[in-house]
Amino acid sequence: MADRSATSVLFGFDFQANAAIVLMLENIKDMSHIRLEGCEDIDIKLNDGSHIFAQAKSVVKSSSDFTNVLKNLKKSLISLSDAYRTSHDNVKELIYITNSLNPFKEKHPNTIFWGPAQRKFASLPNDLQEKVFKALEGIENPLDTDKLKIQILPFETDNYTERYKAVIAVIGDFISHLGTNSIERSRIHEIWAKDLFLSGTRKDKSINLKKKDLIWPIIVLVTDNDDYDEYDVDDSEADELLSAYKDIINICSEKYEFVTRVLSDYNNFKTEDKSTKLESFIKSEGTNFRYLFDDTSIKLSNDLQEILIQIIIRNIIRKRIRVNHIKDAVNL
Repeated sequence: MADRSATSVLFGFDFQANAAIVLMLENIKDMSHIRLEGCEDIDIKLNDGSHIFAQAKSVVKSSSDFTNVLKNLKKSLISLSDAYRTSHDNVKELIYITNSLNPFKEKHPNTIFWGPAQRKFASLPNDLQEKVFKALEGIENPLDTDKLKIQILPFETDNYTERYKAVIAVIGDFISHLGTNSIERSRIHEIWAKDLFLSGTRKDKSINLKKKDLIWPIIVLVTDNDDYDEYDVDDSEADELLSAYKDIINICSEKYEFVTRVLSDYNNFKTEDKSTKLESFIKSEGTNFRYLFDDTSIKLSNDLQEILIQIIIRNIIRKRIRVNHIKDAVNL
């Protein structure tokens, strides 16, 4: 029994992180922060200061086990009502998201929840609205149903490809929208799922993930380049640079701000010969970015440090159109 219980709990945490990815991408342009296990299972803060609160409830055998789906609905509505009561004026949306294919335990499930689906309360059939009202009975100051949405995210089986299929599809649509189809979707999924999960393990509930922190991995992958043929280095030095590049670009304390600074400084850099602007900028301003090596354990010779700075700056500037497109697409 203990093993089954542990499996269910861990499966629930996994579903919660993946549900957060989907809700995050649905609101990416308006989102400023996101956190798991804040005021709710998922708390998305928007640029205008309002919040989207979500309760994420999963069932390990979601396509066949409907034993507790109404209990899950009731618990979620109680929690969402508490959040609504606490943050009444700052709630944009209240979401109950689950992987159950039959979240209302119907004898003959309605096809409105076939596959990935979401329905605002007002769009639910009358019999399902009645089940929501019944679940709200006895709750002091219940939530405003005008703000309520029921959402289904398929998420089942021990086959990882199948379990994450719907989430990966959402990530794929997002990447396509950014025009960055070369990025591996599963890699972004892995990074986001880990970062979101860890956000929920922090005791200080004021600590959350900023949108720029979540977009940073995409910018890193877009500007990545392991071709060092244009530099005067041997194979061993190229390997050393490649390893250091991946380390320093991931531990840079400023991260997104660093890219912004490079592009801003480059745009403001004045030179008479525009054809050599990039090389002139690197030669003139490259030393300003040596702080990247401060407080790191990366050990490179001064010559290789200089080359690595050139590589990072050159990659960012060469891909600046794509970087700017990403920033515009997510409203950064």
